Amino acid sequence: MKMKAAILAKPGHFEIREIDKPKCGPDEILIKVKACAVCGTDLRIFCGQKKIEVPITGHEISGVIEEVGKNIKEYSVGDKIVVETVVGCGECDACKKGEENRCRRKYKAVGYQFNGGFAQYLVLPKPAVKQGCIIKIPEHLSFEEATVVEPLSCVINGWAPFKNRPKGFTTVIIGAGIIGMLHVEYAKQKGAKVILANRSPSRLLLAQKIGLPVDSYVDTSVYNLVEKVKELTGKIGADVVICAASSKDIQREALNMAAVDADISFFAGGSKDDPYTSIDTNLIHYNELHIHGANASNKAQYLEAVNLISSGRINVKKFITHRFPLEKIEEAINVLENREMNAIKVIIDPWL
Repeated sequence: MKMKAAILAKPGHFEIREIDKPKCGPDEILIKVKACAVCGTDLRIFCGQKKIEVPITGHEISGVIEEVGKNIKEYSVGDKIVVETVVGCGECDACKKGEENRCRRKYKAVGYQFNGGFAQYLVLPKPAVKQGCIIKIPEHLSFEEATVVEPLSCVINGWAPFKNRPKGFTTVIIGAGIIGMLHVEYAKQKGAKVILANRSPSRLLLAQKIGLPVDSYVDTSVYNLVEKVKELTGKIGADVVICAASSKDIQREALNMAAVDADISFFAGGSKDDPYTSIDTNLIHYNELHIHGANASNKAQYLEAVNLISSGRINVKKFITHRFPLEKIEEAINVLENREMNAIKVIIDPWL
């Protein structure tokens, strides 16, 4: 039996091919992909900036179990699911603690080392099944909404090392892409007052249009962000600063707008060709700042994301702006890349 798949033939070009539907081994699970969202990493893969080891990418995946290997008992045909991206070694201390995103032996990932979701079917290999990378979702949760579980789980991971703070603390989120918007939603779950900053006023207008729960907006093409944050916080600074955009300037400024004892997340990665920057380490020293990295997520964070979305505490329907069939995957990528299209979450439905 054949299936359709988007094959990344070379940087900048997908080919839609009819290929053999993957076979399900005794320790594997075959998934019928119902939706797979396009994310910023997919843009970098498409442009050749990030390498993958398989022909089929896509990792924000939801679907239905089509077939269960004979050795697997805990899943059933017809289960609605999302797929966890990271597959750890299962043997190091991090993996044994359920922190597979911190795997000491370099984790593998669906859509990178294992075929991903830009296809009609996907087989999850034995290591992924053994780890529990298939996560059941409630019947009432739509497949499109479920694609937001993966990026929200990454946001949850970004907040994991922060200290608990009393309600009303101030959070600055720099970057109004989907990740920045999800940080806004999660900050509100934590009881924060939120300042959302972006250099593109159209993104701030879009955030307002969809009803994002922001207390103050700062257009950094007009205002100096550090000065504005100090003004909005009575010269104290922000308790939490999230760098949700790739910029050395943002990382440097984050330290200057942070309050004493603040948590700062360098959430967005920088260029691998030019990763170094200079920061004022005296600010870290004297203000006792806590700077954190953030990379991927683990199963516990997926489960929290599923709960937040399925319970309605975070409404992700407003983020889903565009839908495309598999045949138009390049158009989908161009729409996401083109800020004038007001795209937030772009979904590929391989059955359209």
